[in-house]
Amino acid sequence: MFLITTSRRSSPRVRSFIKDLAGVFPGALRTQRGHKTLRDLAIEAYVNKLKYIVVVSELYGNPRSISIYEVLEEPGLRLVKIVDLLLKGVKLSRENPLSARIFGVETLNVDYSKCISSDCYLLADVLNRIFQSKISENPDITVILEEGKYIEVKFQGVHGKLVGPILKVLRVVKSGEIET
Repeated sequence: MFLITTSRRSSPRVRSFIKDLAGVFPGALRTQRGHKTLRDLAIEAYVNKLKYIVVVSELYGNPRSISIYEVLEEPGLRLVKIVDLLLKGVKLSRENPLSARIFGVETLNVDYSKCISSDCYLLADVLNRIFQSKISENPDITVILEEGKYIEVKFQGVHGKLVGPILKVLRVVKSGEIET
């Protein structure tokens, strides 16, 4: 489904965050960024037959934004930025006593019944677009989008227990610009 990585010099908290995200999304491949450019990431995604790249940026050691790119093969290999998620904060699975770890996620569903704003619906559309082949009525994971002051993104396992991180999304910025 997608390749997930960090900005170039990542903190341990951000690396732990992408490990949590890779655990709750089916088909996610986590990679070390190092000195790789966006083009290098596009090549790595293409070689692994992945269609999307997720890059987590940080500010003062905490996850600050998530950029989602689509890998386009024709003409030539290039990236198109789909959306930026500006984060207010995250709670890692290890910081949440109610959270559990989950392994072997194959299917998911997106519950956006509590969405009010266009940002929340846009986030639901992006998730449905990325995981359209993994959407199921009896999913391993349900992505719950709740709106209050922020868009809260929670992951619920089969037995109704929270799994993985909790994200507070401040804004969802749609894009369509070509990066490489």
